[in-house]
Amino acid sequence: MLKRLSLVLLFVFVSALTGVLHAQDTTLTVLATTTIIADVAQNVGGDLVTVTPLIPADTDIHAFQPIPSDVALASQADLVLVNGVGLESFLGDLLQGAVDNSARIIVVSNGIPMLAGKHDHEDEDHEEVTEESDHDEHGTAEYIGLLGADAACGDLLEDHEAEATEDAHDSEESHDHGPCDPHVWTDPTNVKIWADNIAAAFAAADPANAEAYRTNAETYKAQLDALDAEVTDILAVVPAERRVIVTNHEFLRYFAAHYGFEIVGTVIPSISTLAEPAPQDLVALIEIIRNEGVSAIFVEASDQGLLAQVVAQEVGSSVTIVTLYSDSLSTPDSRAATYIDYVRANAQTIAEALK
Repeated sequence: MLKRLSLVLLFVFVSALTGVLHAQDTTLTVLATTTIIADVAQNVGGDLVTVTPLIPADTDIHAFQPIPSDVALASQADLVLVNGVGLESFLGDLLQGAVDNSARIIVVSNGIPMLAGKHDHEDEDHEEVTEESDHDEHGTAEYIGLLGADAACGDLLEDHEAEATEDAHDSEESHDHGPCDPHVWTDPTNVKIWADNIAAAFAAADPANAEAYRTNAETYKAQLDALDAEVTDILAVVPAERRVIVTNHEFLRYFAAHYGFEIVGTVIPSISTLAEPAPQDLVALIEIIRNEGVSAIFVEASDQGLLAQVVAQEVGSSVTIVTLYSDSLSTPDSRAATYIDYVRANAQTIAEALK
């Protein structure tokens, strides 16, 4: 009797272990370039996926350089999720060596309306559009087109294909961000498109659980809708005449367009923190800050904002330095541990600084 019971328990244990191993075998292994993409992907995938961010929390993505172990992460992943729009141009060599099938690279921003990344873009083919809101002229933005359709933005997939064909000239050009601003996630309605794209990619890679991915995406999109409404309420304390923003570099354009703010200047006139402004640019910015009555310069938590501090000192006590989250989430014990926390924290900080 005891022997029979032991055999039964052994069978139960082996069956349970087999089930666990089988579950592990069928779990999608996903590499996301940023912590923000990773958080959204985990919400869409739930327990059916294991998502690892390539770039750590509290890191400036523009200054990030992959290391040899990252090649292993990319080569072992079932899917690699990227923002696109040229943001991850540093990944060209890594992906070429580690990802043998470009179909495994998913540009989560495909289908998002792209905004120009430069203030002085004068292409007559671009259109001036305004987000539907109750705000006045604040929030106007230069629309380029839909990523993946009619917007040429130096997409990472284009980078990868250019390198594969060893076209050196095209490859060099594709590593520039192009005319598009890649910081699409600062508008939570764009992240709803991320969720749909991620769900579609997961469903294609794991058809048996396609419905679960779609359901998770719909649930998460409802949370994003609630977040959008909450942020609108948070920002309601900022009057129209104070909805003018100066940032350390161009990273809030989608936020500004959606919520009715105007970006009147940047310390670094680029969508990358690695660019360097000319002295005359800083002089012009100081004049803009004084003329527009700007009360705060918003810098990124992942950047020291030393030039912004110089500008603020030159302007005087009327302007302060305020820190926002930009390219990544914070560590779990801070205010921006998830994407929803990230957006809420930034909105609260902006409202407090400008009200």
